[in-house]
Amino acid sequence: MSENQTVNIAAHPSIYNGSTGRELRIDFSLPSSGTNEQTGILLLVPGFGGNIDSKVYKKMREQFADKFNLVTVQCAFFGDQFMQGAENFTLDNIDAYIQEYLTREEKEIVSKDTNQLMRFLSKQQITLPVKAKIDETEDIFNDMGIMQAIDLITSLEAVKILLEGNGLAYNSDKIMGYGHSHGAYLLHLVNRLSPNLLTNIIDNSGWIEPAYLTSNRYLFQNIGEMTLQLEFDYLAKRILSSDYSFNLSDLYDGFDNQAKIVVFQGTNDNLIDHYQKEQIVKTIPHARLVLVSEEQVDGEVFKSNTHGLNADFLNMFQLAYKEFSTEEVKRKYTDNTLVKIGNREIKVNYSQGLPIFSVSFK
Repeated sequence: MSENQTVNIAAHPSIYNGSTGRELRIDFSLPSSGTNEQTGILLLVPGFGGNIDSKVYKKMREQFADKFNLVTVQCAFFGDQFMQGAENFTLDNIDAYIQEYLTREEKEIVSKDTNQLMRFLSKQQITLPVKAKIDETEDIFNDMGIMQAIDLITSLEAVKILLEGNGLAYNSDKIMGYGHSHGAYLLHLVNRLSPNLLTNIIDNSGWIEPAYLTSNRYLFQNIGEMTLQLEFDYLAKRILSSDYSFNLSDLYDGFDNQAKIVVFQGTNDNLIDHYQKEQIVKTIPHARLVLVSEEQVDGEVFKSNTHGLNADFLNMFQLAYKEFSTEEVKRKYTDNTLVKIGNREIKVNYSQGLPIFSVSFK
């Protein structure tokens, strides 16, 4: 059984307003047999709806640590609490729903106790559009970008420091990232902000760019006979300029990528244009696309060819692991203290151990 650890460290200050005082929670699992010179490090990054406390990710951290001789790492990154569901919401035009769907008796009850409204509406075969109430502020919000990537980088660097400080060996040429949907997109951003960090990336249905910076997110939940349509209008969409949005094509434009990348992408993905994704991946050195059509759905690795592929995470990782062994990349270490992406200039200071990032625009 793998050994599970949790640490809380001071998180990186906000690059947006300089706010401090945030904590970064990092969970990691060590192989039960201990580490050695062949032990790799694997960063797991979920997309919307997944997080550090998800049972599936806790199981992955434990299983992968022993099965693949890895230190498995996950963090509660900037604003990920707003990427889940929502317990609180608002309903517009309440009176219209009361008048149309409630009986006279139910109306009288609701007039005395509005909390009963949802109970009565749940008996109706309707789709109820509501707006999620989430407590985003300019200090902490779902930025879908740089701050989330910085937390991921920080978590890896912190675990490396902990391992070295405790005399635990690991293989610095085996630092991998495994991401789903938005999590996969973030790994590409990590790869650009810290170009010498990741040796391997597994991308399962990663964004070409974060969709919810330009449109709202909708989550559907069944309550009785009713379908609740939760709408999320994220703060980032309103307060971040386009300078903070990174398209996958822009990220890799002119970049001498050193990480081995395997991209799994379905042909029936309603969130990702697989034709566009294929063209982008072709331009990235050391990257390979596994395009999953209906014919490739095998019920073992891929259970659909839609977004996320309804994948078996363990089997997908094993498949990617085999891909990585077929190509040797002679890594060239580049300057990691100044990163340029289009008109963005990102300076990175490693003098204090954990990196400090600052962003400017030309």
